[in-house]
Amino acid sequence: MKDEGGSKHMSRIVGYSSRLRKSWFSWTGPESVFFFTFHKCASTLFSSYILRNIKGLERVDYASQIYDNRRSTDRELTFRKKGYVYGPIRLSANPEGPVHKLLVTPTTEPGFVRDKIAIFFIRDPRDILVSAYYSFGYTHGLSQVRDIQGQQQARRKSTQSISLDEYVLVNADSQVKNFEKMIELTRVCKRGVILKYEDMIDNFESFREKFCRDIVVDDDVMREIHKRSRPIEGENAESHRRSGKVGGFKEKLSEETLQALNGHLENILTKLDYPL
Repeated sequence: MKDEGGSKHMSRIVGYSSRLRKSWFSWTGPESVFFFTFHKCASTLFSSYILRNIKGLERVDYASQIYDNRRSTDRELTFRKKGYVYGPIRLSANPEGPVHKLLVTPTTEPGFVRDKIAIFFIRDPRDILVSAYYSFGYTHGLSQVRDIQGQQQARRKSTQSISLDEYVLVNADSQVKNFEKMIELTRVCKRGVILKYEDMIDNFESFREKFCRDIVVDDDVMREIHKRSRPIEGENAESHRRSGKVGGFKEKLSEETLQALNGHLENILTKLDYPL
């Protein structure tokens, strides 16, 4: 016969310990950090490993909690001044979905981000668009939240109905909107730093220096980040992480499509020092 009383008592102890630990972080830890990025910008790597291993900060991934149906969408999210790293906060989240409403909208208000420590992680928008086609059209997992899953299935069906070249042009304007919002935030935030995916791949020491400007990461963690971020040899179209190669869009898009896409994206590419 199970000792239900003992089990409940242990659950209470675990819950109390968790609350005590979080209270301690919120009062004594380093200042909280907010990590902003986009889908298909190594955000899964940051969620699953990197943000979990910043010294003195406890990771809070509200987007995953909502996505996995582990958090009610009926109450507002809380953000504490000390002890936490919040993210990934993906500006590319579905504007009609609960993640955008509860997480993206409040944290991207200029008044909110102005005095925060923030990391803005970007990638060439052309590579993002190409990667998004394969992910959202074929490989991205489905949420257990009914409304989110319905939106995902509709997006998958729509994506599969068109070619890659058509997809990147159809979605170029939304990409511009997302990046313009990110650029606006970097201008408003007094303690923000912009990191590039391309530096993480091809200039890791520069990435490391900027990433560790306001946070502390152990050397062994940085070595593991380097290892895990290496592009895949060849390409796996059935994997969530298809390639990770820098500039892969050049091999995937027709010359005509690339010229048209560059025309759509020229302004943000120039502002962020990406070559046309």
